[in-house]
Amino acid sequence: MACAFSNTCRAVIVFIWAALTLLTVHVASATNISIHVAASETEGQALLNSGWWKDRIPHNTSDHCKWVGIICDYEGSITLIDLEESNIKGELGRLNFSCFPNLQYLDLWNNSLSGRIPSQIGSLSNLKYLGLAQNNLTGTVPKEIGSLRNLEILCLNSNNLHGIIPKEIGSLRFLEVLELSSNNLNGTIPKEIGSLRNLVDLDLNSNNLNGTIPKEIGSLRNLVMLDLSSNNLNGIIPKEIGSLRFLEVLELSSNNLNGELPINFGG
Repeated sequence: MACAFSNTCRAVIVFIWAALTLLTVHVASATNISIHVAASETEGQALLNSGWWKDRIPHNTSDHCKWVGIICDYEGSITLIDLEESNIKGELGRLNFSCFPNLQYLDLWNNSLSGRIPSQIGSLSNLKYLGLAQNNLTGTVPKEIGSLRNLEILCLNSNNLHGIIPKEIGSLRFLEVLELSSNNLNGTIPKEIGSLRNLVDLDLNSNNLNGTIPKEIGSLRNLVMLDLSSNNLNGIIPKEIGSLRFLEVLELSSNNLNGELPINFGG
């Protein structure tokens, strides 16, 4: 599956995000409690240095908050970057992530970005949405993603990522969506995924994952969709999956699993 949001869904998410940002602006302006971390490079200059806004800057304005795909808070600090399906190219690392201390939403879905996911992405401590799906990214999933403690949605599917799923992902306690499908990931499914108690959507299909399905997946009590199909998983289907009472979609096909579904599945 692609990341589980249609274009309509994405538009709604961006609209809600913008509305919440405006609300925050009003409250913060009234109480003057917002704290901003000084960066060594201005956010606007960091956008320019990426090269992605070369043809997207409105005439007669140097205010980066008015550029395409940008939303700022009341102090002019960027909280949202949305350049999905914008035909941007080049290496993802051209964007200096350390310059955006207040960024909450980053969506670069369905472009032609290449290169590795830089470890500096872990500096986005306020990030809630990270969408890098459907690009040409290579390398491994950096363990520093585990530092994004406020992250709710992580979509890295449909790239050329390899290596293991870092156990540090288990630190993302607010995570609701984890989409890593259609890559070349290998190794086992880390048992630490069982710590993601808010997870609703777990999609790891079409990789090269091996080993058994960890019983800790049974701890994901809010899970609605679980897709582990088209991997090299083996062993029996753990009985703990039967405790996932909200589960609506279960895909385990095209593996080397044996046994039967737990007798209490769906109960």
